[in-house]
Amino acid sequence: MIQLAAVATALVALTQAQQLSKPPLRNNLDGLQQGLLDNMHPTHSTWDKWGAGWIPADCKTMTQNAGLNPVDVETFNVHYDDCSTAWVMCRHKSSPDPLVNMIDLFGRLPVKTRSYVRHMIALPAASGYAYNWNGNIAMFNRINGDLTVFIHESGHSLDLLGAYADKPLSSSTNWINNYNQDSNVPDPYAQTNQVENVAQNTVVDSYNLNVPGGFGGIEPNWSKIFHQYATVQTEQRNAGNLLVPGGTCTQRLTNSAPVSQTSKKRDLEGRFALGPKPNVALAPHLEVIPPKEFNTEKDCKHKW
Repeated sequence: MIQLAAVATALVALTQAQQLSKPPLRNNLDGLQQGLLDNMHPTHSTWDKWGAGWIPADCKTMTQNAGLNPVDVETFNVHYDDCSTAWVMCRHKSSPDPLVNMIDLFGRLPVKTRSYVRHMIALPAASGYAYNWNGNIAMFNRINGDLTVFIHESGHSLDLLGAYADKPLSSSTNWINNYNQDSNVPDPYAQTNQVENVAQNTVVDSYNLNVPGGFGGIEPNWSKIFHQYATVQTEQRNAGNLLVPGGTCTQRLTNSAPVSQTSKKRDLEGRFALGPKPNVALAPHLEVIPPKEFNTEKDCKHKW
């Protein structure tokens, strides 16, 4: 198993290193935004805040990696109606986006897609970008109404965490064979490498599946990338229609462990004293999605 994991990690690294030479079909995918927002509706939810002093370990790591202090991060349990276990989300107090934006946009993703995301975190930065680390999605600066970013980043989870029959899809023979049949990739961002190309085609296919008229309704040259987004469509359908709303969660990534926001003894004894430790266990009937190591931060600074 260790050897297989090492091979898979090496394949992802190789796939991320190879830039694509096919020309972009569109300048960007901004034209898909409104149709997605109009047709992928938010899921009703409630939320509650964690007690003092605690933060999920992965949120703490991403905060520190951004050069920020975990003490300034608030953590929330977000309870969507279509899943028995809450998603744990983190937000830095200086993030320009309110928590409700992240809850709304994440809740527009189909529950079967959301299940492949561990934590969401909103952090302040000079510009807006996002990346996915092991199923954790970090959003910097303003999320606004950019549903395409949520689809793109969760698309990395589906690809790299093994949601599809071809694992990972972006380095599979099936994907490369279908890519070779097309003349273009969706946009310049998809040219980065096959990992980003699969994520951008996930956005295209989400539009194709959920917006009346599909991708062909807004793009007359849709056939130039057809084999790519059709491959995503087939893979997601065979895996249980992951990109289509409906149903309830049946599996989830485990939450990272609650840890102290600070390791300083004087803080623990003072204003950052720990409250009751949060319970982050999944509901017992949920299947656990096996974890995998990956990081798209280097290439996936999806900016807006």
